[in-house]
Amino acid sequence: MWQIKTQDKKATNANLVNINDKEVEFTTQNNQIFCTSLDIARVFEKRHTHILDLVNEKLKNKEIQDFTEPNFRLSEYKDSTGRVLPCYKLTRDGFSFIAMGLTGKKADIWKVSFINAFNKMEQVITQEIHSPNKYLTEIMSELYKKLPQEDFSVDITLKDRNQNNQIIFSHYYEVGGKPKDPMASKNKAFFQEKMQNFSANKTIKNQDLER
Repeated sequence: MWQIKTQDKKATNANLVNINDKEVEFTTQNNQIFCTSLDIARVFEKRHTHILDLVNEKLKNKEIQDFTEPNFRLSEYKDSTGRVLPCYKLTRDGFSFIAMGLTGKKADIWKVSFINAFNKMEQVITQEIHSPNKYLTEIMSELYKKLPQEDFSVDITLKDRNQNNQIIFSHYYEVGGKPKDPMASKNKAFFQEKMQNFSANKTIKNQDLER
């Protein structure tokens, strides 16, 4: 039996699940779900170095590099003596890949608990991105699947076909930076042009009056 408890940790949401009488932390970051190699080791009653060896063995296989790199994220932690040591954050696919090497009846039960927790977390994320407009929901679902961890930008422009494709919303956002709205510059340019035209027209009218 497991239950999700949510804790806020800055930009990352931590969710605690009890598996094999161990409190396991699942985190969501940029709409991706992770567990740690530390928690896998504790639940499956293995040495952490054993789990690290399983992960590193997969990472050495360059033929599956496109799979392993996004699903095994190198991280670090402090042990009881204060040493900073390596660990990994694993996605559901990463966990499932490693779990193939963890066998036994009890291990199967714990695998199911991990997968159930991942599924529950995905349901929470799906609810968060739900929109009354089904097309927007589909777009956001696809977007989150491909969203990079960092160094990316989002540029959104919404046009109304009933108003000759007039831009009714525009937003630009850079991760790690401040939101920027291109409409501000577009509107500025638009009004500058209008003011220039207005000034030109006013000059012509004044010249006509002087004649």
